[in-house]
This record gives sequence, structure tokens and C-alpha cells, in this order.
Amino acid sequence: MTLKATQRAEIYTKHVVEEYRGGGNWSDAVDILRVKPAVVLLVPNGIAIPSDVGLALDKTVEVGAIRPVHLAAAVKAYGGIAITLDDAKELLSYPPIHMFQALRPGRSVGDALARLAAVFHSERKPETSVSTLGVEDLTGFGDAREWALGLAEDIRAWDDGTLDWGDVDCGLLLSGPPGTGKTMFAAAVAKTCGTAFISSSFAQWQAMGHLGDLLKAMRRTFKDAAEKAPCILFLDEFDSLGDRSTFGPDHASYNIQVVNALLEALDGSSRRNGVVVIAATNHPDAIDPALTRPGRLDRHVKIELPDYDARKKILVMHLRAEMPAEILETTARATSGMSGAKLAQLAKDARMRARRARREMTPDDLKAVTPATVVLDPAVRHSVCVHEAGHAVVGTDLGVATVRSIVVPREVGSAEAWSGFVEWSRPVARQRSKEAYRNEIALLLGGRAAEEVMLDDIRDGSGGAPGSDLHRATDLATVMEATLGMGQGLSYSDVSSPRDLEELRRADPVLRRRVGQLLNAELERAKEIVRRRKGDIESLVRALSDSEILDAEEVRALLGFEPGDPVERSRKPYARRGS
Repeated sequence: MTLKATQRAEIYTKHVVEEYRGGGNWSDAVDILRVKPAVVLLVPNGIAIPSDVGLALDKTVEVGAIRPVHLAAAVKAYGGIAITLDDAKELLSYPPIHMFQALRPGRSVGDALARLAAVFHSERKPETSVSTLGVEDLTGFGDAREWALGLAEDIRAWDDGTLDWGDVDCGLLLSGPPGTGKTMFAAAVAKTCGTAFISSSFAQWQAMGHLGDLLKAMRRTFKDAAEKAPCILFLDEFDSLGDRSTFGPDHASYNIQVVNALLEALDGSSRRNGVVVIAATNHPDAIDPALTRPGRLDRHVKIELPDYDARKKILVMHLRAEMPAEILETTARATSGMSGAKLAQLAKDARMRARRARREMTPDDLKAVTPATVVLDPAVRHSVCVHEAGHAVVGTDLGVATVRSIVVPREVGSAEAWSGFVEWSRPVARQRSKEAYRNEIALLLGGRAAEEVMLDDIRDGSGGAPGSDLHRATDLATVMEATLGMGQGLSYSDVSSPRDLEELRRADPVLRRRVGQLLNAELERAKEIVRRRKGDIESLVRALSDSEILDAEEVRALLGFEPGDPVERSRKPYARRGS
């Protein structure tokens, strides 16, 4: 590395790439050195520096190979993950480009090493060991768990010859934030189903070499799974393949061939008998729609970050020791927004703290590694109670869903942006009417409506961030107007992702105005419900002021329901729909 030193703060970095090899054109480097006050020139090994460039340099520094201590420090600084020098040394035994591909954010070092070993230490992808946990032992997976339990029954029936494979629901797309346990879930499905388990990814296929090698590796993975049938085939980072409609001209031919080959492998032919494909992604909108059509990965389940109860169960599973209930509750509150992987790391840190002290783990170890919490100001917490009560009352009044719980903690994690939520139980909707879409928008705006009516003010909790109430309501209104023909106009646009919807609104002022009118209309409808059911909201707010969590039965009792009453029928006159 060469450096022209200066006390000035501005530094310009120039990478000298392959065109300079063998005495190529260095004129732009000369120009940069002449006009820029500070320059760091990065030159690959083996490239001679011309004299006119060398004269401008204050110092030349030869950078040696990456040492384990440097890699460990970099991983700690970039990802906040502490690794041992032995792990760093093992990572450096692999080609740097593949090593850094494996060290993805949110992935443990152990997982990265396992993936590297799977690619480089065997010509064929070895079978991944099946989890010691089944899906029945996991928590926080909701609909995915129910799908897996049903799959286990179907596979047993297929194995007995009483069910045709064509009737087995054998394709699942799992989406969710990093660290939510998608890989663990897939391995647990294999344990519950009593099948083999194979894991692969686009990155592993690509590491085999050029396009022909990649396609050969892909087909070999599916062949291995078929030979081990019944088998769960897990495909990680599924969005890496991309969507053919977004491919640029530079690599379109390459990428299209990859997607087409995968479509061929996924098609429901006899070659897939006994093979269940579970694909995982953090970005479902980036996946080619053809991959999720019937017969392929037609079932899509989104895995959310674990809620309060799920966090407690995950901590118990990973701590491997008895903990007082109040300590677990405090930790669960403080870790709101954490993924299952981060909770597992927190438990590991608590165990490590006790191990290094050469003693059994105590509650103090868990407290020492738990993030700090912030006690909500009473006025702020009151507004949150009003907001969540508004969601619950509007959603119940419109019959959108049934409240399973309302949570408004007194303490939240110091980095947490929100501090309450309503958990819903929703019926399965095969088709949705225009009224159902409008009711959903009104539910999403119910919190803001309650703030306006009950507090004569609004706070910023309804908007300002992706995934907020206002964001989701705006996207839903855009879908109604622009793709479903349920708005003021009759038209169709082929958009689905939040980014596409945002770009469509930006480009079309008429659409933007219609979306705003729809949102305002549903906000006014939500406010009318809040005014009519002001007593219900006050009852919920009083109860939430005394308790951080209201369960389904407590909510139903406060809203005046009798056991067995449907959502729409309340014993309070002002709570009936349409009254």
C-alpha cells in the first residue's frame, strides 16, 4: 500500500485495478495525486509503480497477509461478535472472498465455518445432522409450526402408501429477519418428520466454479435429496437468485439460466417424490414470482421476531438452568426486538461468565449480560395504553380479528423504538372483500384515532418507520387503488413489494391523492368508532395501567362479551356493529 500523508482531513482512496497491470495507463492516478490533498493508493501485489507516481508518494507500506488477530478485531468491530484466535485462524484457511461471503451479518462464526467446510472439504454436500429438537419443542413459529406438524402426518401416510405425494404440501418459503431461527426450524422439521435433512444455498453452488459447475452442483443437491427420500431439503438465502424481471443486461443470461434450472428442479415431477423443499429468505419481495407458484414453493410463512412469551421460552431453552421468574421476565422485557439467535447468544454469554468464574450460573450472570431497560414515563405509557386500546376496540368492532392479548410494558429495552402491541387471532381468508380491506386499514389507524379523540393530540408511534401502522395502511390503500380495482379508478399495475408501491405513488400524483383520501376516510371511520366506544377504551386503559398484559379472556370481559359470543356481538349497546 502506498500513502501520500497530510494533516488535511479529506482523504481520497483509489483502487488500482487490473488495467494497470504490466505498465498500463496510470494517468488518472497521476492526476489524482496532483490535485487531491490526501490520497491512499491501494495497489495489488505484483504491480510495479511507475516513477512519476512513486515520486509523489510520501511513504510506501507493504501490507502482509491478514493475521488471525486482525480478523478477530475486524469481526468484533463490524459485527459485534467475539471470536477466538483459533476460529480466526481456521477462517483464514479459506479463500478470502469465500470467507467474507460466509461471515454474513447475523450469522454466528460457527455457522460460517460449518458452511465453508461443507463447500470446500467435500466434493459432495454432506448430509447435515438433524436437530435434536423437533418443531413441537420450538416456540414462536406460529403457522410454520402448524404446517410442519401436518406435514409429519402426511409423510407418514405417504410412507404407508395411503397418500399420493401429489397431495403432500411439499414446498414452503420461510421469510423473516435474520436470526429468527429459519435454519433451526428446517432442521427441526426433519426431526419431527423422521426424515433426512440436507442444507444448501446459492452461494454454495456458486462456489463450485463457473455456470456449468453451479448448475451441476444444484442438480446434484436435488439428486442427493431424492436418493435420501423422504428428505427435507433446506435452501438458505433464497433471494440470492434474484427476480428475472430485475436482471440487468450485464449478467442477465447467466442469472436467467440459474433461475430456469431451479424452476426445473422444483417442478412437481416424479423426481421430487419424497422431497420437501423449505427455502429461507430475509427479502421475499426479491424472489422471482415463478418460484412461488403452485407446485413449487406455494406456501409462504413469515416468521416474526419472538414476542414476550416466546422470548422467555427461548431463554429457558438456551440457559439450561433454573432462573427465578422475575429475572426471566425482566430479561424478556429488556430484549424486546431481539431475534432468537441474539437471545441464544445472550444465554451463551451468561453461561460463559459463570464458566470463567468456575462456578454454576446464577441470576446475577443473566442480569450482567442483559441490556439496560428504560422505565416509561407515566404520561408516555398512558398514551401507549390509549393507542393500543384504540387498535383493539376498532378491530373488534369491525370484526376484523379477535384480540389474543394486549401488551404495554412498564420497562422497555433502551434501544427499543416501540413499547406496546396488540396480538391478534385472525380467521383464514380465502378471498377478501372491499369492505374487509377498508376494515383492515381502519384497524391499522385505530391507534392514531384513539390518540386524537381521547388525548386531543397525536404521537409519532403510528408512522415514521417501515412497518409502522401508517406504512402498512398506506401500502394496503395503494394495493386497493392500483392493483385490485377497489378504489376510485379501475386499473391494474404489476407491483407488490413496498418499494414498488412507494415508487408507484411517487410517480402518480393522482394515485397519491386517492390513497390519501382513502386513508383519511378510514381514519374518520375509526375515530367515529372510538367516540362511540369511548367507555370500552377507558376500561382497557385502566386495566393496562395496572397490568402490563391483558389476555384474551380479560379483554373479552372488559369489552362486555359473554363466553361463546362471536366477535361482533357485545353485551354493551354502544359496542354492537352498526349501532
